[in-house]
Amino acid sequence: EKEFLATVRAHRLGTPILEPQRLGTPRRLALRALDLLERQEDREVEVPGPRVEAAYDAQGRPTKALEGFARSQGVGVEALIRVTTPRGECLGARRKEKGLGAVEVLSKEIPRLIASIPFGKTMRWGSGTFRFARPIQWLVCLLGSERIPFEVAGVASGTESRGPRFAGSPKIPMRDAGDYVSVLETNGVVCDPKERRRRIEEGIRRECDRLGAGHCIDPCARLLDTLTGMVEHPVVAAGSFDESFLSLPGPVLATAMIHHQRFLPVLSARGALVPYFLAVLNCDGKSSTVGRIRRGNEWVLRARLRDADFFWKEDTKRTLVERVSDLQSVLFEASLGSYRRKVERVTRLSESLGEDLAARGLAVQRGALIEAARICKSDLTTLMVKEFPELQGIMGGLYARHEGRPEPVCRALEQQYLGAGEAEGRDPFATLEGAALAAADRMDTLAGFFLLGRVPTGSRDPVGLRRAALGLVHGALDLKLRFSISRLRDRAVSLYQEQGIEAGDGEGIRKLGPFIEERLRHVCQEVLGLRYDAVNAALAVGSDDLFDAVLRARALDGIRGEDDLEALSLSYRRVRNILSEQEVEPLGACTLPQEEERALLTALESAERLARPLLEGGEYTQALSVLAGLRSPLDRFFEKVLVMDEDAGNRRNRLGLLKRISNLLLQVGDFADMVLEGESAPVPAAGGKRG
Repeated sequence: EKEFLATVRAHRLGTPILEPQRLGTPRRLALRALDLLERQEDREVEVPGPRVEAAYDAQGRPTKALEGFARSQGVGVEALIRVTTPRGECLGARRKEKGLGAVEVLSKEIPRLIASIPFGKTMRWGSGTFRFARPIQWLVCLLGSERIPFEVAGVASGTESRGPRFAGSPKIPMRDAGDYVSVLETNGVVCDPKERRRRIEEGIRRECDRLGAGHCIDPCARLLDTLTGMVEHPVVAAGSFDESFLSLPGPVLATAMIHHQRFLPVLSARGALVPYFLAVLNCDGKSSTVGRIRRGNEWVLRARLRDADFFWKEDTKRTLVERVSDLQSVLFEASLGSYRRKVERVTRLSESLGEDLAARGLAVQRGALIEAARICKSDLTTLMVKEFPELQGIMGGLYARHEGRPEPVCRALEQQYLGAGEAEGRDPFATLEGAALAAADRMDTLAGFFLLGRVPTGSRDPVGLRRAALGLVHGALDLKLRFSISRLRDRAVSLYQEQGIEAGDGEGIRKLGPFIEERLRHVCQEVLGLRYDAVNAALAVGSDDLFDAVLRARALDGIRGEDDLEALSLSYRRVRNILSEQEVEPLGACTLPQEEERALLTALESAERLARPLLEGGEYTQALSVLAGLRSPLDRFFEKVLVMDEDAGNRRNRLGLLKRISNLLLQVGDFADMVLEGESAPVPAAGGKRG
């Protein structure tokens, strides 16, 4: 759309132009624009000729070059004007350029626009070299009732579209561009995606009412976009399956219907699955047609559910613990070993992480966490997960529940793969044990691949390391986990080293911390909506504790507009500039000669005493309110006190006083990174982290 609008405007075919309407079905991409001019507007153009120095000879007579240029433009030499060009000052001609017809312009531009449409995957067909998402079968292009002639991939544009496949793809004459939507509608094609979506939702409500059911299962909302894009004439029809299959776990039933058949499971008014499903069909809606398709859908789903029932019964004959030994033959990564080795590492990582979380006062059930870690990948060996890989983790939780394991263990297994998506549509972590198990698993994966030097570059990330890091971040933020990323990373590296996998020169593993920090920065700015400068200020002084970094970024984002804190930010920049070239120890006990420096020390000691418990408790907004009290005494200090005094003792004490202030403020963030009203973004200080 943007390319089309830009092209139309560049060729003077209408300014402004109304937005094109998005139209299309699985068999057609369409664009309809309104208020196109029938021909370009005329315009006056300046045509540059010879440079002034080359236009006349020594006697001031026109050169042959100048006379030839004038003849080519159909004017006399005396009619030429001076024009400024990149080549310098030239003599040129001003003439009127008559606009071309829109059909002539678009017949040249539209083939280029079609060829420039981006697709994730393209294909060639026949003996041609042209690439597109699918083979081009026909082209319709009209300006009003006039055909715009061109050719793409050997197909000439025409005035005939095609009807739906279920009607035999009949030819549909198009006499006017304005009738495109209505003519297709008359012939059984709903080309407006919004209208198709509306009809599907209306059909779902109608069928649910007829069945006496409540509604479709929640994940179906994510399926509706796919279904809307798969049909041209949507018809919603209900089907059924044997009630005996309701004994299968709900996720198994839903996955068999949603992921494998694109059916919509149906819930009762109480929220329980009922033995019905809804299918969105692409057909004429006749009862005979719908009945035939329904029977086929029921037959396919019945076979799926019979398989699932068999898998469930076979899988439950062995416990998850008994399956751990089978993981020896399931490869995690060629250089990193089997999934059994991974489970051993994740278990030990979970032990370390559980201790770290408990030491910080989080009520994590460490026994449940370790028990879940020991069997976290066992479901990979089950028949059910081999058939339905979307259910890995979920099946682990279901099998654990079937074995009678504690609920925290089951829920941890179910949640171990959460957290990799963006905020919208992402299921958040619900238990500390689940988030901790996911963190241990993600860190093991990240550490392993970074040890091997397989760091994502550009858009390449074949093993999903960015998603793994994003899951680590979301797990910490969802449940306010406080733990050290560097300690967990170092523990993961040591476990690989015990396995005989070394870090080489360590270059790869050194990139892991910044890699995770970038995911945290993305979440702060794009998901939480925090300003970039507040995020920069918080991360500049550390992101080892992910949740703590977010608390600091939120507090810094919230001070905008508070006069004392913004003024303190300006004063801090002066402090940092003074200290940047000095090696200074924080001020200890001493006697200060001037009243202003004694007043500042008194205010600092009070701020340290009051802020310490707030900083330790993560109450950064309240801590900033305390630190704001330093503004006035610090301003008076800079007005009255010469920091770089000739007396070495005074100079050392005053620098030490500023160092103490800097250390206190840096427990929240680097205030120098904060952008105040009317400022442009500051240039980051060299050296990375502040301290």
